[in-house]
Amino acid sequence: MSLENNFIDATLCCSLKIIRALHEELNLFEAKGIGYGGDRSLNIDLIAEKFFIEKLSEFGNIFSEEAGFIDNGKDKKIIIDPIDGSYNVSNHIPYFGTSIYFENTAAVVVNLSNGDYFVKTNETRIFDNLFRKPFISTFRHDVILFEKAYQHPEIVAKLAKHNLKFRAPGALSLSLCYGESSKAVIYKGGIREFDIAAAKFYNSECFWHIEDDLIVMSPKEEDLKEVLTIIKE
Repeated sequence: MSLENNFIDATLCCSLKIIRALHEELNLFEAKGIGYGGDRSLNIDLIAEKFFIEKLSEFGNIFSEEAGFIDNGKDKKIIIDPIDGSYNVSNHIPYFGTSIYFENTAAVVVNLSNGDYFVKTNETRIFDNLFRKPFISTFRHDVILFEKAYQHPEIVAKLAKHNLKFRAPGALSLSLCYGESSKAVIYKGGIREFDIAAAKFYNSECFWHIEDDLIVMSPKEEDLKEVLTIIKE
């Protein structure tokens, strides 16, 4: 198999191990201090990170939200967010995942709550499910995914003024992947490489606007311009 396929298989294998750990491990939500990325680390974050470090170190140097940079003497970097949506998983909200980007080579984002996964290499792009045929809606794609909406009531008011519906799921990399089927994705806050690298590679054909503290992404350029104009009012 190719390097990309070996990497993808290893990453999906880790994801399955994390899903199993969620059902079998004890003390998953015990606080373990502050990780490299600045957020509180839970035991499940460290368990997931350990799986990835063990499996992926042969492919590249590791840059993880929890441990920071691990030099494996390789030419390429692997950016890992072991658990995207830790607050959701610790509150039993089924929208959380894992996000892995192999520099200029491949991206894998997995929804650990339902098995959906998003994979892209320089040759292929796949949306599938670890356990079953994935659910794909072809009805309406008019909702906005607005991460951290609770912190920005002024933008919420602007969207309401223009009768634009939104949801705030709580896991940025997942939303940036599912965003291929939405009107747009909005995120306002501190931007970290862990949160967006894999999703940006996966949805590189979408339209992106990125500032220091703002991301707007949309499958359609006209929707991107519309949403961005409303935000800037």
